[in-house]
Amino acid sequence: MIGRLLAAAGAFTGTVIGGFLLGLLVARATGAGWWIAVGLFAGLAVGVVVIAAALRPFLRSS
Repeated sequence: MIGRLLAAAGAFTGTVIGGFLLGLLVARATGAGWWIAVGLFAGLAVGVVVIAAALRPFLRSS
């Protein structure tokens, strides 16, 4: 169980950082700074889905 939680936490962190960096890249390319926030929130949304998918088997067993 701990391994699955650590993997979910790592995936969440990766999606948030990845979304931020992608937003930063698009912001630099287009000149519109709001892409950073869009990328960050997209990374957060994907991260929440990843955590929900990782914890779903534990919620079913109860």
